[in-house]
Amino acid sequence: MARFAVVLGGGAARGAAHLGVLRALVESSLMPDLIVGVSIGAIVGAAYCKGEDPRDALGRLRSFSRDLQSGLANLPKWVRFKRALQLFSYETRRGFLEDVLGLRGLTFAHLKTPLLVTATCLFPLKRAVFGLKSDDSVVEAVLASTALPSRFPINVAGRPYLDGGLTGNLPTLVAARAGARVILAVSVGFLFRRREGPPFLFPWKFVDTLGKIQMRLEANVSRKSGRVVLELPIHEAEGESVLAFEKLDKLEEAGYKACLNCVPVLAGALEKSQ
Repeated sequence: MARFAVVLGGGAARGAAHLGVLRALVESSLMPDLIVGVSIGAIVGAAYCKGEDPRDALGRLRSFSRDLQSGLANLPKWVRFKRALQLFSYETRRGFLEDVLGLRGLTFAHLKTPLLVTATCLFPLKRAVFGLKSDDSVVEAVLASTALPSRFPINVAGRPYLDGGLTGNLPTLVAARAGARVILAVSVGFLFRRREGPPFLFPWKFVDTLGKIQMRLEANVSRKSGRVVLELPIHEAEGESVLAFEKLDKLEEAGYKACLNCVPVLAGALEKSQ
């Protein structure tokens, strides 16, 4: 049973901050017993749970981002997002997971650290959790968790799935139900970047607000079940675009510093949970 779980939320390029968080935990000898990942958090989680050093994983993510950036260079902002969706295709993601991260043929039983991956099942509409069965394919699970809503869903075992963030971008309840007593919930924002100002100036902020309310409610339900939930928002990442692939190093460093600041509280919570 997991005692300490880290939950890695979605956020596309902002997910580089997750690698910084994991690097800080490794350096502080506070290695998690379980990773729960959604969307980009599932990608980072799979790399870490396979045994990848966070810095090496950052290098692999950086090489992947160069290909994305070359396809987005010099494009107007209104074109970049649509083009990014095309570049982040099923084939591209599968190739990255299998060939760059080396996950080809791996099941959850092969991972050195337990991993759970969430996706959104369409029929019936609900959160799905991969990894509860040890023979689940890691690649198929991550592909389901990263299936963009604007593209076709991914079929796994005859069921269609979309991005896990649609049914919760920070699934702390999954960690709680897996038995974790202490949960570090790492948020890099929801869909749009954080902006100062009232919602009526930025209508899309309502979407983010609803997403953040859902994340907070889920964390509170986990606390009511007796879990210690430490929320770690990476504010510097929240202010960046989900397409900020040119800022991976900056985002990784932001996650690293934020986690180091959290280490004393986390260490205390883990000590009390023994």
